[in-house]
Amino acid sequence: MTKQPNMRVFKQEKLWRDKLPARLESQGSRIHVQPINDEQFDYQLRIKLVEEAHEIEEAASLPVLIQELADLYEVVDTLLALHGITKDELHAAQDKKRAELGGFMQRTFVSRAEHPAGSYSEIYCLERPDIFPEII
Repeated sequence: MTKQPNMRVFKQEKLWRDKLPARLESQGSRIHVQPINDEQFDYQLRIKLVEEAHEIEEAASLPVLIQELADLYEVVDTLLALHGITKDELHAAQDKKRAELGGFMQRTFVSRAEHPAGSYSEIYCLERPDIFPEII
């Protein structure tokens, strides 16, 4: 790859919205796009989902939050389409999970949990020490 004079090159290696390369190229940028297969697309969408979730976490105003939630919905809609999942199927799974486990509206914030040795919950936490560090 030869760098063009007066151009700075930045690594991307990420999924972009479809119309963004043309928009930036109309402003003088050179965007290098490569095709990816379904497996790579699925993986990149999952990375994008986490990226959008972090941007939601950092949203400092309601308008920014709305925009970031819209981005998250776009990724979810694309994942649904890629896997042939309908919104009805997704909502049914959401309703079932809410009926069995509840939602988040009651603000149940857990500061710590104690689990019996050998239990599923203990093993689950031990397998994810970066998320659930053990308090000694």
